[in-house]
Amino acid sequence: MTIHEQLADVILFIGTRWRAAQAKSRYEEAKLWSYVRMLDDFVRVTGQVYRFEDSLRRALPAERPSVSTRLEKHEGSLAQPAMELLLETLDETPEPEQKQQVRVLIALINFLAETGQLDEANGFVVNRRDYAPVAIAHFANPEEAQAWMKSVAEPPSPVRILIGDEYYQFWYMREDNTRGMYKDYAIEPELEWLMARGIPPETPSFATREEAEAWLMSHPANPDTFVAIAGEHYFAVHHPRLKRHSLHHVASTLEAWEERKRLVELDTDQDEEGPHSDTE
Repeated sequence: MTIHEQLADVILFIGTRWRAAQAKSRYEEAKLWSYVRMLDDFVRVTGQVYRFEDSLRRALPAERPSVSTRLEKHEGSLAQPAMELLLETLDETPEPEQKQQVRVLIALINFLAETGQLDEANGFVVNRRDYAPVAIAHFANPEEAQAWMKSVAEPPSPVRILIGDEYYQFWYMREDNTRGMYKDYAIEPELEWLMARGIPPETPSFATREEAEAWLMSHPANPDTFVAIAGEHYFAVHHPRLKRHSLHHVASTLEAWEERKRLVELDTDQDEEGPHSDTE
């Protein structure tokens, strides 16, 4: 079983436990399962699936996993009660397959604690509504991105990156060392939704992009906002990890999004029609 398959099973397990807690009005428990789910999201969007897999190989042989002593530094966060819940679940769960899934989640919290990432992960959970889709790297042009993709022996994956102002999805498969990237429509659905409500009338206006970027550095969007540059509206998206904003021209971004949806709909219609013959 690949690490991606393991994590997919873990997500299903969390969902089952969350629904059971909700059904019994155990809302604090449901909150902890949601927290663990978001920690899994953090590992994924930061491209650490294979890094976690390496940690997992070292951690899983133990019947009852140990708990990282570094969790003690995070008293007051949800990490400690979440770990206690997982240990209780491990003891109470008779099914070997589910026990294994709980061990994966215990290893996940230990991994974040041992690598010093638990504070950042907690920030991601608490402030997730203030986070734009996470991009882990920025490149000025496709050539730079291609050079990076080919040169890194063990790149983060799967992750979003920025090329100029555009999101791309980068992927790498450890099993056969294949890698690639494709355009990712990460912010277009939100922009479409916001435009249905209309651009706020008090949108800041600037003569040049440089002026807009300088203003955004001191007034960071959380996670996004509209600005006008030379009379054209842009959607500014804040990337705290990269210490920058991407600027998406509203009109052309929405036009490209409509074309993308049209092509997807066309492909769907063709798939539903299936193969056919012109002969009787």
